[in-house]
Amino acid sequence: MGTIRRRIRASYRELSDYKRHELLTGVIRYAAVGYDGYGDGSGTDLRDFISDEMRDDWNANRGALLQHWASGKPAARKPWLFVCGSADRSPWAEQQFGKKERS
Repeated sequence: MGTIRRRIRASYRELSDYKRHELLTGVIRYAAVGYDGYGDGSGTDLRDFISDEMRDDWNANRGALLQHWASGKPAARKPWLFVCGSADRSPWAEQQFGKKERS
């Protein structure tokens, strides 16, 4: 009998503040310590860091991120990542990846 493998996706709560901020805004904000976003510590164009991990994070959390973005509430606990969304425009990842991609 074969083994069934399932992909485990991170939930919205498991996304770091940096990853959540980057998916919503497309802006990398490096911190002196504790940065755990998609960047490499020096590059500032998030498009250079588009990866399967980023797409998977977006697809797994798209609904919650879009809902939060449209609410206009802050998305992070770190003040330097403060951003409020808007129902008038789409978050960065929605513009990059669009609707949910098939796995």
